Amino acid sequence: MRLSIAFQATAWYTILSNALCGTALAAASWNSTLSHFTTTDGTTYAYDFNPASGSNTTFLFLHGYPSSHKDWEYQIAALNAAGFGTLAPDMLGFGASDMPTDPHQYRAKRLSNHLAELLDHKALDTVIGVGHDWGSVILSRLAAYHPDRFEKFVFVNVGHQAPGGFVDIDALNSMFSAEYGYTPYGYWYFFDRYDAGAVIKTHLESFWHLVFPENHTIWVEHLAPISAARSWLEAETKTYDPSFLSAAYKSDWLAWMSRPNATESGLNCYRSQLRGINDADESTLKTEDWELHVPVLAIGGSLDPIGRADLMVASTQPWALGGFETKTLDSGHWTAQELPNEVNELLLEFAIKDLVH
Repeated sequence: MRLSIAFQATAWYTILSNALCGTALAAASWNSTLSHFTTTDGTTYAYDFNPASGSNTTFLFLHGYPSSHKDWEYQIAALNAAGFGTLAPDMLGFGASDMPTDPHQYRAKRLSNHLAELLDHKALDTVIGVGHDWGSVILSRLAAYHPDRFEKFVFVNVGHQAPGGFVDIDALNSMFSAEYGYTPYGYWYFFDRYDAGAVIKTHLESFWHLVFPENHTIWVEHLAPISAARSWLEAETKTYDPSFLSAAYKSDWLAWMSRPNATESGLNCYRSQLRGINDADESTLKTEDWELHVPVLAIGGSLDPIGRADLMVASTQPWALGGFETKTLDSGHWTAQELPNEVNELLLEFAIKDLVH
């Protein structure tokens, strides 16, 4: 038995090593092949799917704002090389998925049910769920509404978000301003304004430079403060493209963000929270519904001024009753793209941990 376990461990770590060594090459040659799925209520999602080899598990990747499934290109390449499956949808309002402008279409329970239908469509009973930014918010709701679909959870930059209820953005900004010296969520006010989508559309390239900065202090100075985001855009401010995103990524981003409704639809992540659209659904959930009874990994960025690593741990660890581990990397908000090899290694090790110990 000991020989068998040792052999299994050696085999898995050989796969892990080979996958990591080939990550850069695989990502460079990775071509997303999108499929489309329409839910029972008529909503269409675009998604990238790569089946697992043998009995290996599949990762469900949920991106945040303002992104698409391509945020996970490096992770998809590495995990597929190691034999794991990957399912990465364009979330509602993003990429090639539907883009309704009504905030009520973005109820977290509704989106969770959509994603559960997608898992059924691909015949995936259970997966490892990975969320980043707003993807972490929806992953938290999936955990509450469909807990039996998950073997493990991974939260990147933004942690488990529980419980539900009214988001008092004034109180949050006031509290964190006193503690950190800046208002991390000042831009939420702009995103909730009636003309925010139009302003972003008019100054789309400037918005690219604001949300994907190479210099992490840009967010502290030009995104976090109240009214700063609007001022940045209306001045048509630009900097240089981040080194961690390719020219192809930027071209694709500008293309889908130029679709009708694109700059408006994505903002509903924020508007649904600020306007209490989830309150009725989440008022029926009990405290235990928010608990995570499978292993949880939280990956933070030490240079992220919005999705702070300390806040991510604080919001996740108390609910992680099935085991919790965390790793803080030297990155900003876009950790999976800034440090892909490090994130890939953490995901692979987390996936195989129970198999080799």
